[in-house]
Amino acid sequence: KLHADGRIRAIGVSNFLPEHLERLIGETSVVPAVNQIELHPHLQQNAAREYHAEQGIATEAWSPLGQGKGLLEVPAIVAIARKHNRTPAQVVLRWHIQLGNVVIPKSVTPARIKENIEVFDFSLDTEDLAAISALNEDRRLGPDPATLDGA
Repeated sequence: KLHADGRIRAIGVSNFLPEHLERLIGETSVVPAVNQIELHPHLQQNAAREYHAEQGIATEAWSPLGQGKGLLEVPAIVAIARKHNRTPAQVVLRWHIQLGNVVIPKSVTPARIKENIEVFDFSLDTEDLAAISALNEDRRLGPDPATLDGA
């Protein structure tokens, strides 16, 4: 209603699967500007990202660094970090950026905040991207939007 009344120009959603987005668009004619979904090298969400691109929806990653649950110790990521003289976190953030994801890593530590922003002066090459792509396990850290009961 706020959108229809012109009181807001855009909406964003979180954890919407393509079928959720189709319902929203079908019932309201509103295409969200952004969908924030769990997204990291172990859960790459290729189908969702492709659907977003087709609809002009920006994909924002939540848990972009895998919540500190081992992602930054994965040998392939560590090797890429060494190759570029970067940290594993910087490699994962750069991967997101090169895929076109919106990524806003959470940190309260000044040194990590500084590290997180220093990802714009290097690029991952085709081999790096392929190595990270191979890490997809479709493994969620958070709840699955397909099985939430709406409670």
